[in-house]
Amino acid sequence: MTAPAAEITLPHYADKHPAAEPRTATRPNPCQGDLLQLLHEVSSEIASILDREELLQRVAELVKPLIDYQLFGVFLWDENAGRLQSVVSVHWDGCQSYKRDLDLGEGLVGTAAAERRPVRVGDVRSEPRYVSCGDLEVRSELALPMLVKGRLIGVLDLESYHRDAFRGDDERLLATLADSLAIALDNAALYERLKADERALSADLETAREMQRVLLPRRTPWLPGLQTAVAYCPARHLGGDLYDFLSFGENRTAIAVGDVAGKGAGAALYGTLAVGHLRGYAAENACDPACILSYLNEELRQLPDHGRFLALAFAVYDRSENTLTIGNSGAPYPYLLRNGEVEEIHVKGVPVGLMPDVVYEPVTLHLEPGDVVVFTTDGIDEALDSEDEFFGGERVAATLRQLASGSAREIADGLLAASDRHLGGLDPSDDRTVVALKVTDCRCKLSSNPATAS
Repeated sequence: MTAPAAEITLPHYADKHPAAEPRTATRPNPCQGDLLQLLHEVSSEIASILDREELLQRVAELVKPLIDYQLFGVFLWDENAGRLQSVVSVHWDGCQSYKRDLDLGEGLVGTAAAERRPVRVGDVRSEPRYVSCGDLEVRSELALPMLVKGRLIGVLDLESYHRDAFRGDDERLLATLADSLAIALDNAALYERLKADERALSADLETAREMQRVLLPRRTPWLPGLQTAVAYCPARHLGGDLYDFLSFGENRTAIAVGDVAGKGAGAALYGTLAVGHLRGYAAENACDPACILSYLNEELRQLPDHGRFLALAFAVYDRSENTLTIGNSGAPYPYLLRNGEVEEIHVKGVPVGLMPDVVYEPVTLHLEPGDVVVFTTDGIDEALDSEDEFFGGERVAATLRQLASGSAREIADGLLAASDRHLGGLDPSDDRTVVALKVTDCRCKLSSNPATAS
């Protein structure tokens, strides 16, 4: 169903001549220089307006000082319907009229559109093509097609209560304005389509973000003798960072912390696929980190090459031995916090999905009560402040020393908050993830931790 034309009444320029006494319009010729200057200003102003309704209303206001009229109408070509849609009807004398949609060739407006040329009629009473849109005493009309590279955008229509109200100069002037308006309307239509696409994309991204939240663990495992916590902050709607916790039986639990090359939807989908492979393989194979990383490397190499790869730290905690075996495929070195001192755990490896037949060499730590192991993605270390200075490993280590006495939750949240302070209010350029493990002397039975990852 076609939306009715907008009814706009702007009495500031109201014509005081009653419709009951039509006459031939007489006007002095304006100064050519002033007219060209005014036309230039009008064209410049309408070119800067992207909202269609605002644009058309402003054009109605700007045309009045150039050409005297009583009724101003704009019809836009609806390609799908194959008709001219009446979108604006401006009344300068307070009267109301009815504007309806028109077919090509119907009325003077439809004729101007069909023939792609201006149509000017001094007395519509003697014009068989004229179509009345109400009870108003219209006597003359000027309709000009609006074209962009020969493509019909619509028709600009002026009507007057007076005979011969529009002259050849008016037609030429309005033709120039119609060209500018056609381009402005085309830009406004493009802008509206872009806004609609942005709204749809935003809704899709929000849905995808919620799905990603569901796929990422909402709870960290509580293990006898080990606290676990996650602090996670994507740089965009969708993050390229990932983390996961996998059970390898009663006494062994795996921790995965990764970062896909790139950001946004593509990185998030790649990371989701990697987690799927990881969970599927780990469910049937209680392998060590080297085996897991080798498997994942070969699986991701089968994907189409879009420049994606995954830097992943994969560690297995053995509760019975109180050990943590860490494999790494290009992720930042983990940190070990012991007795107030911080050191990097130097475990190297090539990112998965990048090269064939990679051999990974894990490192095994024998943990003691009070030890803290912290995994981060490079968004923490590479957080940039306003002076383009990285947060850096030294600040990470200093922050961990300050947080050493806290719980795993306080350590993870505290490190993320410290990187926030370093950013100083700037938007982060990369996703940031912190996973903290802290050894305790608790020997309770395995249970579920109600604390959620943040």
